[in-house]
Amino acid sequence: MFKAIVFACLMNGSDQCLELSDLWGLKATKADCEVRISEMKASVEQVMPQYTIVGTKCERIGDLT
Repeated sequence: MFKAIVFACLMNGSDQCLELSDLWGLKATKADCEVRISEMKASVEQVMPQYTIVGTKCERIGDLT
């Protein structure tokens, strides 16, 4: 299972950054996680235009049982 995470910082050069974790739940595959990250990035750009995306991560959280 994978958790989608997006990292965003204010564009004004400050060190104020956010770690945004997916609230929709874990994804079964890394490919699914990467699709979710793309969706999250689009949402951040629309809802929080003062922030810029500085990184993303698909964090492995256990295995499917």
